[in-house]
Amino acid sequence: MSTESAILGRWLAVALTVYGEGVAALALHEADPFRNPVGVSLRTELGVLVRELLGGMDQVAIDAACTELMAVRAVQDLSVPQALDFIFELRAIVRAELPGVAPEPMDARIDRLAMAGFVAYLRRREQMSELRLNERLRGLGPLPYRLRNTATPALVPGRG
Repeated sequence: MSTESAILGRWLAVALTVYGEGVAALALHEADPFRNPVGVSLRTELGVLVRELLGGMDQVAIDAACTELMAVRAVQDLSVPQALDFIFELRAIVRAELPGVAPEPMDARIDRLAMAGFVAYLRRREQMSELRLNERLRGLGPLPYRLRNTATPALVPGRG
């Protein structure tokens, strides 16, 4: 087993702990994306992050993987620490699997992964909040929804 696959396997197990034993067991062993969309997505995107951690740290690839990971976690009833803690757990896994590597540079790389995950999580939560607000405004009838969509840029917070 390669170091990359050993790190991925351990990290996947840690990332799945938030879902409980039954879901985690299914996610670890079921490879069908229709029967196990969360597990397949986690395995794929964590694989990208492990490759980037051990390789070139391509920010575009990291951001894309974190966006996909956090799309799932943001819609679930997970607190921010529950959604992101698995990224920080990577430190212990890397130290165990790569004992000869200096921890400081690797910690800096893991911090970059964590920051990308945090930004992606916040973006998804913001999108969800915006969708909920728009749905509520549509439920009030046409006037509040029309007023919201025609507000001048100076009246919209953060745009003036």
